[in-house]
Amino acid sequence: MRARAYDKQTEIYFQSEVFAKINTGWYEKQLLLMPTEDGGVIKLFDCLDKSNPKVPIVLINSITSDDPTEWIHIRSGSVDKQLADFSELLKDDVRFFEYYGYPWLFNDKALLVELLNNQAIPFIGSVFENKYINTKINGWNYISSSGDINFMLHETHWFHDSVLKELRYTSGSYVNDDKRMLPYDCVRKIEMHYDSQQCNAIEMVFEGVTALNLRPFGEEYTSEVSEASLFLEDAVIFFCDGGVDRIDESYSGTWIKSYSLRWRFVE
Repeated sequence: MRARAYDKQTEIYFQSEVFAKINTGWYEKQLLLMPTEDGGVIKLFDCLDKSNPKVPIVLINSITSDDPTEWIHIRSGSVDKQLADFSELLKDDVRFFEYYGYPWLFNDKALLVELLNNQAIPFIGSVFENKYINTKINGWNYISSSGDINFMLHETHWFHDSVLKELRYTSGSYVNDDKRMLPYDCVRKIEMHYDSQQCNAIEMVFEGVTALNLRPFGEEYTSEVSEASLFLEDAVIFFCDGGVDRIDESYSGTWIKSYSLRWRFVE
């Protein structure tokens, strides 16, 4: 499971694998790896900015929602009841009524208490370094830096002489066999396939999609792309099928915003 987060203290956006979720709803926190110059720190981050209780702001956005199969789920049964054996070890203002994460962390009570009491753990040399699970898929190129963008655009010839062959969006919401609605857009994924005269076909997968502006070409035009643009800002991806010099949501063609993009060539 991966997420995109904002740290109010340092005012930076970053992406991380999720090690655990503490509590739910108003009190939810997630255990993330925040990058630093000396290798990063493991810390619990609030999911909501509660500075304005009437309009809370989401600080952690889901990129991939598949929870690790080995995670455990433990609850006290009430938001006002601490999990057993923890109440005497936590600061007065710390709530801990639910744990959803790796069992090895829950069993390391001293480490978990340190994190719950708002301590940051240096990643290098910690147990997290050996336990780190990267959910990125082998065989794909991920866009995480300007260098990744330059490499993709160079290898695809900026999508020159390419055409969008197929686009598919998956929300994650559905109605089950009992006709019970599960209206939770927990996937939010776009899969795109471009054919090109300049290189092999290009497969792209956007995850954590926040916007899709699909503008098919009219019958009076042909649909080949002359140049595509790609930007990464505040851990947000912006892709469009035209040449622009910045993120531009007023662009008249097709554009996408998401928290992640991976791509590869296909035969």
